Amino acid sequence: MLKIQRHGSQRGQVLALFVLSLPVVLLVVGLVVDGGTALAQRRASQNASDFAALAGARVVAEWIGGDTTNGTDATVKASIAQSISVNGGTAPTFGNPNGPVYINATGASLGFVGSGAIPTGTVGVQVRSSRTWTPYFLSIIGFKNWSASSVATARGGYAAGGPGGGVFPAGIAEAFFNGRTPCSGAVNSSSTCVPQQLTPGDLNVPGGFGWLKFGCSGYGLGQDPPANVGGCANSKTFLQTEIGPPANSYGCCTQVGLPGSLDEIGSLPGNKASADCSYYIDNDVVVTIPVFDVAGGTGQNAWYHIVGFTGFQITGCDGGKDIQGVWRVPFFAGPTTSTPGFAGAALAVQLIR
Repeated sequence: MLKIQRHGSQRGQVLALFVLSLPVVLLVVGLVVDGGTALAQRRASQNASDFAALAGARVVAEWIGGDTTNGTDATVKASIAQSISVNGGTAPTFGNPNGPVYINATGASLGFVGSGAIPTGTVGVQVRSSRTWTPYFLSIIGFKNWSASSVATARGGYAAGGPGGGVFPAGIAEAFFNGRTPCSGAVNSSSTCVPQQLTPGDLNVPGGFGWLKFGCSGYGLGQDPPANVGGCANSKTFLQTEIGPPANSYGCCTQVGLPGSLDEIGSLPGNKASADCSYYIDNDVVVTIPVFDVAGGTGQNAWYHIVGFTGFQITGCDGGKDIQGVWRVPFFAGPTTSTPGFAGAALAVQLIR
Protein backbone atom coordinates (compact mmCIF):
# COMPACT_ATOMS: atom_id res chain seq x y z
CA MET A 1 0.00 0.00 0.00
CA LEU A 2 2.75 2.44 0.88
CA LYS A 3 4.49 1.79 -2.42
CA ILE A 4 1.35 2.52 -4.43
CA GLN A 5 0.64 5.73 -2.52
CA ARG A 6 4.20 6.97 -3.09
CA HIS A 7 3.90 6.60 -6.88
CA GLY A 8 0.57 8.41 -6.92
CA SER A 9 2.11 11.25 -4.93
CA GLN A 10 4.99 11.51 -7.42
CA ARG A 11 2.61 11.61 -10.37
CA GLY A 12 0.70 14.41 -8.69
CA GLN A 13 3.90 16.35 -8.09
CA VAL A 14 4.96 15.96 -11.72
CA LEU A 15 1.56 17.18 -12.92
CA ALA A 16 1.72 20.15 -10.57
CA LEU A 17 5.25 21.03 -11.73
CA PHE A 18 4.15 20.76 -15.40
CA VAL A 19 1.21 23.08 -14.81
CA LEU A 20 3.40 25.57 -12.98
CA SER A 21 6.12 25.47 -15.67
CA LEU A 22 3.75 25.70 -18.66
CA PRO A 23 3.92 29.52 -18.89
CA VAL A 24 7.72 29.34 -18.81
CA VAL A 25 7.72 26.72 -21.58
CA LEU A 26 5.37 28.85 -23.69
CA LEU A 27 7.55 31.89 -23.10
CA VAL A 28 10.69 30.03 -24.19
CA VAL A 29 8.98 28.57 -27.27
CA GLY A 30 7.49 31.96 -28.02
CA LEU A 31 10.86 33.68 -27.81
CA VAL A 32 12.42 31.10 -30.15
CA VAL A 33 9.63 31.09 -32.76
CA ASP A 34 8.58 34.72 -32.56
CA GLY A 35 12.19 35.84 -32.13
CA GLY A 36 13.05 34.18 -35.43
CA THR A 37 10.06 35.85 -37.03
CA ALA A 38 11.21 39.18 -35.61
CA LEU A 39 14.65 38.77 -37.23
CA ALA A 40 13.04 37.95 -40.57
CA GLN A 41 10.74 40.97 -40.28
CA ARG A 42 13.72 43.16 -39.38
CA ARG A 43 15.57 42.02 -42.51
CA ALA A 44 12.47 42.61 -44.61
CA SER A 45 12.11 46.10 -43.17
CA GLN A 46 15.74 46.88 -43.98
CA ASN A 47 15.28 45.59 -47.52
CA ALA A 48 12.28 47.86 -47.95
CA SER A 49 14.30 50.85 -46.73
CA ASP A 50 17.27 49.97 -48.95
CA PHE A 51 15.26 49.60 -52.12
CA ALA A 52 13.21 52.72 -51.40
CA ALA A 53 16.36 54.78 -50.80
CA LEU A 54 17.89 53.49 -54.05
CA ALA A 55 14.66 54.28 -55.92
CA GLY A 56 14.71 57.85 -54.63
CA ALA A 57 18.45 58.22 -55.30
CA ARG A 58 17.94 57.12 -58.89
CA VAL A 59 15.61 60.07 -59.46
CA VAL A 60 18.10 62.37 -57.71
CA ALA A 61 20.75 61.12 -60.15
CA GLU A 62 18.52 62.06 -63.07
CA TRP A 63 18.02 65.50 -61.51
CA ILE A 64 21.78 65.93 -61.04
CA GLY A 65 22.24 64.86 -64.66
CA GLY A 66 20.00 67.72 -65.79
CA ASP A 67 16.77 65.80 -66.44
CA THR A 68 14.10 68.17 -65.11
CA THR A 69 11.28 66.07 -66.59
CA ASN A 70 11.91 62.85 -64.65
CA GLY A 71 14.13 64.35 -61.96
CA THR A 72 11.49 66.03 -59.78
CA ASP A 73 10.47 66.02 -56.13
CA ALA A 74 7.13 64.47 -57.07
CA THR A 75 8.92 61.61 -58.85
CA VAL A 76 11.23 61.03 -55.87
CA LYS A 77 8.19 60.84 -53.59
CA ALA A 78 6.31 58.48 -55.89
CA SER A 79 9.35 56.24 -56.40
CA ILE A 80 9.94 55.87 -52.66
CA ALA A 81 6.27 55.17 -51.92
CA GLN A 82 5.97 52.61 -54.69
CA SER A 83 9.19 50.82 -53.72
CA ILE A 84 8.19 50.52 -50.06
CA SER A 85 4.75 49.25 -51.05
CA VAL A 86 6.18 46.61 -53.41
CA ASN A 87 8.65 45.44 -50.75
CA GLY A 88 6.10 45.15 -47.96
CA GLY A 89 6.98 48.16 -45.82
CA THR A 90 4.51 50.46 -44.08
CA ALA A 91 3.70 53.45 -46.26
CA PRO A 92 5.74 56.47 -45.08
CA THR A 93 4.09 59.68 -43.95
CA PHE A 94 5.87 62.30 -46.01
CA GLY A 95 6.72 65.43 -44.08
CA ASN A 96 6.49 64.02 -40.56
CA PRO A 97 9.61 63.82 -38.34
CA ASN A 98 10.44 60.33 -39.60
CA GLY A 99 9.52 60.93 -43.24
CA PRO A 100 12.05 60.59 -46.09
CA VAL A 101 14.52 63.47 -46.38
CA TYR A 102 17.02 64.78 -48.89
CA ILE A 103 20.68 64.80 -47.86
CA ASN A 104 23.75 66.77 -48.93
CA ALA A 105 27.31 65.56 -49.50
CA THR A 106 27.99 65.38 -45.73
CA GLY A 107 24.81 63.42 -45.03
CA ALA A 108 23.01 66.35 -43.41
CA SER A 109 19.28 66.73 -44.01
CA LEU A 110 18.17 69.39 -46.49
CA GLY A 111 14.43 68.98 -46.00
CA PHE A 112 11.60 66.55 -46.49
CA VAL A 113 10.86 64.66 -49.67
CA GLY A 114 7.51 65.83 -51.01
CA SER A 115 7.99 69.48 -50.11
CA GLY A 116 7.65 70.58 -53.74
CA ALA A 117 11.23 70.82 -55.01
CA ILE A 118 14.55 69.01 -54.73
CA PRO A 119 16.78 71.31 -52.62
CA THR A 120 20.00 72.72 -54.03
CA GLY A 121 22.97 70.60 -52.98
CA THR A 122 21.03 67.35 -52.81
CA VAL A 123 23.05 64.20 -53.51
CA GLY A 124 20.71 61.54 -52.11
CA VAL A 125 17.89 60.55 -49.79
CA GLN A 126 17.39 58.93 -46.40
CA VAL A 127 14.37 56.69 -45.91
CA ARG A 128 12.86 55.04 -42.84
CA SER A 129 10.38 52.19 -43.06
CA SER A 130 8.74 49.75 -40.68
CA ARG A 131 6.78 46.51 -40.53
CA THR A 132 4.20 45.56 -37.88
CA TRP A 133 2.94 42.03 -37.17
CA THR A 134 1.17 39.93 -34.51
CA PRO A 135 3.35 37.30 -32.74
CA TYR A 136 2.17 33.69 -32.73
CA PHE A 137 2.94 32.37 -29.24
CA LEU A 138 3.71 35.55 -27.33
CA SER A 139 0.29 36.96 -28.16
CA ILE A 140 -1.09 34.39 -25.68
CA ILE A 141 0.63 36.19 -22.82
CA GLY A 142 -0.23 39.71 -23.92
CA PHE A 143 2.24 40.69 -26.68
CA LYS A 144 -0.27 41.62 -29.39
CA ASN A 145 1.84 43.74 -31.75
CA TRP A 146 5.49 43.90 -32.63
CA SER A 147 7.18 46.25 -35.05
CA ALA A 148 10.57 46.58 -36.72
CA SER A 149 11.94 49.77 -38.20
CA SER A 150 15.02 50.53 -40.29
CA VAL A 151 16.75 53.37 -42.05
CA ALA A 152 18.76 53.53 -45.28
CA THR A 153 20.68 56.26 -47.10
CA ALA A 154 21.52 56.24 -50.79
CA ARG A 155 23.29 58.66 -53.10
CA GLY A 156 22.71 59.39 -56.76
CA GLY A 157 24.74 61.26 -59.35
CA TYR A 158 27.31 60.75 -62.06
CA ALA A 159 29.18 57.45 -62.11
CA ALA A 160 32.59 58.05 -60.53
CA GLY A 161 34.08 54.96 -62.19
CA GLY A 162 33.48 52.65 -65.07
CA PRO A 163 31.54 49.41 -65.13
CA GLY A 164 33.19 46.20 -64.04
CA GLY A 165 32.97 44.51 -67.41
CA GLY A 166 30.98 44.03 -70.58
CA VAL A 167 32.16 47.21 -72.28
CA PHE A 168 31.49 47.22 -76.02
CA PRO A 169 34.71 47.74 -78.05
CA ALA A 170 33.70 50.97 -79.80
CA GLY A 171 34.19 54.56 -78.72
CA ILE A 172 31.88 57.50 -79.50
CA ALA A 173 33.01 61.11 -79.70
CA GLU A 174 31.92 63.27 -76.77
CA ALA A 175 30.76 65.93 -79.23
CA PHE A 176 27.98 63.61 -80.39
CA PHE A 177 26.08 64.08 -77.12
CA ASN A 178 26.19 67.88 -76.94
CA GLY A 179 22.69 69.30 -77.26
CA ARG A 180 21.07 65.86 -77.42
CA THR A 181 18.56 64.22 -75.10
CA PRO A 182 18.71 60.48 -74.40
CA CYS A 183 15.95 58.25 -75.72
CA SER A 184 13.62 56.92 -73.00
CA GLY A 185 11.09 55.10 -75.19
CA ALA A 186 10.96 52.63 -78.03
CA VAL A 187 13.11 53.20 -81.10
CA ASN A 188 11.45 55.69 -83.48
CA SER A 189 8.80 56.56 -80.85
CA SER A 190 9.97 60.17 -80.65
CA SER A 191 12.49 62.56 -82.18
CA THR A 192 15.09 61.62 -79.57
CA CYS A 193 14.64 57.92 -80.39
CA VAL A 194 15.37 58.15 -84.12
CA PRO A 195 18.53 56.07 -84.81
CA GLN A 196 21.60 58.18 -85.58
CA GLN A 197 24.34 57.21 -88.02
CA LEU A 198 27.90 57.24 -86.69
CA THR A 199 30.84 57.07 -89.08
CA PRO A 200 34.65 56.82 -88.68
CA GLY A 201 35.99 59.71 -90.79
CA ASP A 202 37.11 62.65 -88.66
CA LEU A 203 36.90 61.08 -85.22
CA ASN A 204 36.58 64.30 -83.23
CA VAL A 205 33.31 65.43 -84.79
CA PRO A 206 29.78 64.79 -83.43
CA GLY A 207 29.21 61.74 -85.63
CA GLY A 208 32.57 60.13 -85.01
CA PHE A 209 33.21 56.70 -83.59
CA GLY A 210 36.02 54.16 -83.69
CA TRP A 211 36.66 50.50 -82.92
CA LEU A 212 38.89 49.98 -79.89
CA LYS A 213 41.70 47.53 -79.15
CA PHE A 214 40.66 45.92 -75.89
CA GLY A 215 42.78 43.14 -74.51
CA CYS A 216 46.06 44.28 -75.99
CA SER A 217 49.29 43.40 -74.24
CA GLY A 218 51.00 46.42 -75.76
CA TYR A 219 49.85 49.81 -76.95
CA GLY A 220 46.18 50.27 -76.30
CA LEU A 221 46.39 49.74 -72.55
CA GLY A 222 47.62 53.15 -71.51
CA GLN A 223 51.08 53.57 -73.04
CA ASP A 224 51.96 56.91 -74.50
CA PRO A 225 51.61 56.96 -78.29
CA PRO A 226 53.08 55.96 -80.64
CA ALA A 227 54.41 52.92 -78.74
CA ASN A 228 53.20 49.57 -80.05
CA VAL A 229 55.41 47.14 -78.18
CA GLY A 230 53.04 44.27 -77.51
CA GLY A 231 51.11 44.20 -80.73
CA CYS A 232 47.38 43.81 -81.22
CA ALA A 233 45.66 42.04 -84.05
CA ASN A 234 43.77 44.21 -86.51
CA SER A 235 41.70 41.39 -87.95
CA LYS A 236 37.99 40.70 -88.08
CA THR A 237 38.57 37.65 -85.88
CA PHE A 238 40.22 39.74 -83.19
CA LEU A 239 37.39 42.28 -83.20
CA GLN A 240 34.72 39.62 -83.15
CA THR A 241 36.11 37.94 -80.03
CA GLU A 242 35.71 41.25 -78.24
CA ILE A 243 32.24 42.02 -79.53
CA GLY A 244 30.95 38.70 -78.26
CA PRO A 245 28.37 38.16 -76.97
CA PRO A 246 29.35 38.68 -74.31
CA ALA A 247 31.78 41.48 -74.97
CA ASN A 248 35.25 40.71 -73.63
CA SER A 249 36.43 43.93 -72.00
CA TYR A 250 39.91 42.86 -71.08
CA GLY A 251 40.67 45.54 -68.53
CA CYS A 252 39.46 48.49 -70.58
CA CYS A 253 38.78 51.76 -68.88
CA THR A 254 37.63 50.40 -65.53
CA GLN A 255 38.86 53.65 -64.02
CA VAL A 256 38.82 56.97 -65.77
CA GLY A 257 40.82 59.90 -64.46
CA LEU A 258 41.95 57.95 -61.40
CA PRO A 259 45.38 56.57 -60.41
CA GLY A 260 46.14 53.50 -62.48
CA SER A 261 43.43 54.32 -65.00
CA LEU A 262 43.56 53.17 -68.59
CA ASP A 263 42.29 56.30 -70.28
CA GLU A 264 44.11 55.93 -73.59
CA ILE A 265 42.89 53.03 -75.73
CA GLY A 266 44.32 52.01 -79.10
CA SER A 267 42.40 52.11 -82.37
CA LEU A 268 41.42 49.18 -84.54
CA PRO A 269 41.53 50.64 -88.09
CA GLY A 270 38.11 50.78 -89.71
CA ASN A 271 39.33 49.56 -93.08
CA LYS A 272 40.39 46.26 -91.51
CA ALA A 273 37.43 45.82 -89.20
CA SER A 274 34.33 43.80 -89.96
CA ALA A 275 31.78 43.54 -87.18
CA ASP A 276 28.77 41.31 -86.62
CA CYS A 277 26.46 43.15 -84.21
CA SER A 278 23.38 41.05 -84.99
CA TYR A 279 23.00 39.66 -81.46
CA TYR A 280 22.70 43.13 -79.95
CA ILE A 281 20.43 44.38 -82.73
CA ASP A 282 18.08 41.40 -82.63
CA ASN A 283 17.76 41.49 -78.83
CA ASP A 284 17.51 45.30 -78.39
CA VAL A 285 20.56 45.27 -76.12
CA VAL A 286 21.83 48.57 -74.72
CA VAL A 287 25.62 48.24 -74.65
CA THR A 288 28.02 50.21 -72.50
CA ILE A 289 30.31 52.25 -74.75
CA PRO A 290 33.39 54.32 -73.84
CA VAL A 291 33.29 58.00 -74.79
CA PHE A 292 36.39 59.91 -75.92
CA ASP A 293 37.03 63.64 -76.02
CA VAL A 294 40.08 63.62 -78.32
CA ALA A 295 41.76 61.13 -80.60
CA GLY A 296 45.15 61.13 -82.27
CA GLY A 297 47.51 59.16 -84.44
CA THR A 298 46.65 57.25 -87.58
CA GLY A 299 45.92 53.66 -88.54
CA GLN A 300 46.97 51.03 -86.02
CA ASN A 301 48.85 53.68 -84.03
CA ALA A 302 45.76 55.83 -83.48
CA TRP A 303 44.48 56.29 -79.94
CA TYR A 304 41.45 57.61 -78.05
CA HIS A 305 41.35 59.44 -74.74
CA ILE A 306 38.45 57.92 -72.79
CA VAL A 307 36.55 60.29 -70.49
CA GLY A 308 33.60 58.15 -69.44
CA PHE A 309 30.86 55.77 -70.49
CA THR A 310 27.32 55.83 -71.79
CA GLY A 311 24.59 53.48 -72.99
CA PHE A 312 23.94 53.00 -76.70
CA GLN A 313 21.37 50.74 -78.34
CA ILE A 314 22.75 49.53 -81.65
CA THR A 315 20.16 49.31 -84.42
CA GLY A 316 22.52 48.85 -87.35
CA CYS A 317 26.12 47.82 -87.96
CA ASP A 318 27.31 47.93 -91.54
CA GLY A 319 30.19 45.46 -91.42
CA GLY A 320 32.13 47.64 -89.03
CA LYS A 321 32.14 50.69 -91.31
CA ASP A 322 29.24 52.49 -89.64
CA ILE A 323 27.18 52.14 -86.49
CA GLN A 324 23.55 53.18 -86.19
CA GLY A 325 21.64 53.47 -82.94
CA VAL A 326 20.02 55.54 -80.21
CA TRP A 327 21.54 57.04 -77.09
CA ARG A 328 20.44 55.64 -73.75
CA VAL A 329 21.77 56.62 -70.30
CA PRO A 330 22.63 53.57 -68.18
CA PHE A 331 22.80 53.42 -64.40
CA PHE A 332 25.78 51.81 -62.70
CA ALA A 333 26.00 50.70 -59.08
CA GLY A 334 28.19 53.34 -57.34
CA PRO A 335 30.42 54.98 -56.47
CA THR A 336 28.83 58.30 -57.31
CA THR A 337 29.90 61.91 -57.68
CA SER A 338 27.97 65.13 -58.13
CA THR A 339 30.77 66.60 -60.27
CA PRO A 340 29.37 67.17 -63.77
CA GLY A 341 30.62 64.80 -66.42
CA PHE A 342 30.31 65.06 -70.17
CA ALA A 343 26.87 65.43 -71.74
CA GLY A 344 26.33 61.69 -72.05
CA ALA A 345 27.94 60.58 -68.79
CA ALA A 346 26.53 57.48 -67.13
CA LEU A 347 24.64 57.92 -63.87
CA ALA A 348 24.95 55.82 -60.72
CA VAL A 349 23.31 55.05 -57.41
CA GLN A 350 25.09 54.00 -54.24
CA LEU A 351 23.73 52.57 -50.98
CA ILE A 352 25.74 54.05 -48.12
CA ARG A 353 23.73 53.12 -44.99
